[in-house]
Amino acid sequence: MNNFITNQLINELTETQKLILNKIKEYENISLFFHEAPDFDALGSCYGLKEFINDNFPNKKVEIIGLDTLEDEYLSTLFYKCSTDVKDEFICKSLGIISDTGNEKRVYSQKHKLCMETIRVDHHVEVENFANLEWIDPTYPSTCSMWTEFFINTNLKISSDTAKFLYSGVVTDTGRFLYYNTTPKTYLITYVLISTGFNREEVHSAIYTKTTKQILFSSYITKRIKTKNRIAYCIIPKNAFKKFKIKIQYSMVNLLANIKGIDVWTTLYYDYNLKIWKGSIRSVSIPINHIAQKFNGGGHMFASGFKLSDKKEYKNVLDEIEKYLESLKK
Repeated sequence: MNNFITNQLINELTETQKLILNKIKEYENISLFFHEAPDFDALGSCYGLKEFINDNFPNKKVEIIGLDTLEDEYLSTLFYKCSTDVKDEFICKSLGIISDTGNEKRVYSQKHKLCMETIRVDHHVEVENFANLEWIDPTYPSTCSMWTEFFINTNLKISSDTAKFLYSGVVTDTGRFLYYNTTPKTYLITYVLISTGFNREEVHSAIYTKTTKQILFSSYITKRIKTKNRIAYCIIPKNAFKKFKIKIQYSMVNLLANIKGIDVWTTLYYDYNLKIWKGSIRSVSIPINHIAQKFNGGGHMFASGFKLSDKKEYKNVLDEIEKYLESLKK
């Protein structure tokens, strides 16, 4: 690592980070948890942490909990099912580490409650505390960025496999470094990860390669985009995912990004598992999380989600956004 990077990035561990490292050293069994419908930041954090612990503390047993019941589509081609059918007996004797999860209800499997102690590392705005030890900091663009900085400051080994997984979370949660949350530190962290020599083409392929049906589905959604008063919005038909035989439901909100003259964009879709309507709101630089909070949601300042019991309520969301944008003109 060159001197400039060293001076800019490497620091002493904070007191919280020291406690996290000490807990990792203390436990023989470690269980890793991600949120429901996991993205690359959630899974990248777990897989990166598993590799890091295995490399530096080879006598410990580390398992990622929930992979045995997770849909294969979430794993893409980057993540392998390294932990399957982990027994409760193991979890009960372990330290649980929860990554990228803003509230307890979203912890996939909910088996973190069996752990002897829990740690949570997350970059979402803090809405509740549910772990014994928590490092929450929304100034980071991703949880993978937090783990990367932590690993760097421990001065322990960061392998190319560890870096590969962490990079996947950094690059996706920053929108390929286009989002507002990308900071100078983000590029320094990315430099460290890339310097390990992992194959970036492998990661990019896992993230961005689409099947034919995914491309056709995107086109299907794009044709339904509507715009009004600097807002772009789209209601995804209730049977759309089933029609295209797509198992995993997403808001597809990124399809509405980068439209000229649009300040805020939002989508709505029906979640067959939860039997509710779920939506997303995005903007480049206008805070919108307070609007999501009014409709049973929340999230980041410029990227939030919400939940509706009835599709008709979506008009209220759009009206709220429109009134808000009008108020900003005054």
